[in-house]
Amino acid sequence: MKTLITHINPHLDDIAAIWLFKKFHPDFDSAEMDFVSQSVGTLTAEDDENKVYLGVGRGKFDEHKGDLDDCAASLVWKFLKEQKLVQSDDAIAGALEEIVEWVRLGDTGRLPKQEYDDFSIPAFIRPSGNSKEDSLKAAELGIEILDRVLKVLTRKHRAQKDWGNRKEFESKFGKAYAISSEFVDRAFCKSKSDANLYLMVDPKSKHVQYFTPSFEIDLEPIYKKVKELDPEASWFLHQSHHMVICGSGSAPDSKPTKLTMSELVKAAQDA
Repeated sequence: MKTLITHINPHLDDIAAIWLFKKFHPDFDSAEMDFVSQSVGTLTAEDDENKVYLGVGRGKFDEHKGDLDDCAASLVWKFLKEQKLVQSDDAIAGALEEIVEWVRLGDTGRLPKQEYDDFSIPAFIRPSGNSKEDSLKAAELGIEILDRVLKVLTRKHRAQKDWGNRKEFESKFGKAYAISSEFVDRAFCKSKSDANLYLMVDPKSKHVQYFTPSFEIDLEPIYKKVKELDPEASWFLHQSHHMVICGSGSAPDSKPTKLTMSELVKAAQDA
């Protein structure tokens, strides 16, 4: 049986190393996980075709042997790329690079800032106990979280590619952008922060959303305008008055709007 081994009470970089190995090395996709005392780090534990040590054992994937600029995850990542085992999709590869670099900087104490430490992934995946069972639960939770983080970051990278096709327009609310994309969302728009209004249309689901990141802007006039133009659609004014939505993943039975992108733009201009 293939086994990936790290120390009891694993850190995020050790869990990320296991995650990368299981995700991209075809021989270890179903590997078991085992946990040993950190004291094994004072010895030399040899890898073989069935056992790989990560972050422990002073081997290829243990930074404690002197790899001051690396962590277990970044050492595994370099190996996977050298072996050409990494996903070729540009967005996924970019997301993986971002994850590994974030883990590396965190593990080496080089993150420029660590906001919300108590609410961070490293904080809540650490087990409260020191048993193998506690460590396995932590690793399984970390792997599930990293899978989800990968999806979020892949979406961001795909959004960035779509962002080049945005259309700028003027509105009574100030500078505005209209974008047709499956991937651009509110979080992505907030990261841009150079407009007062964003109009997002998902060409696949037909969902529409107007969004303002400004606390000073009220989008109720847009809501009233689109309701007037297309009263049968499932328009919703969020209680913050910062979002006007027609359709979402939380409302799969909503009725989409018949308005075209140009009509949605004009509605924002005429509101």
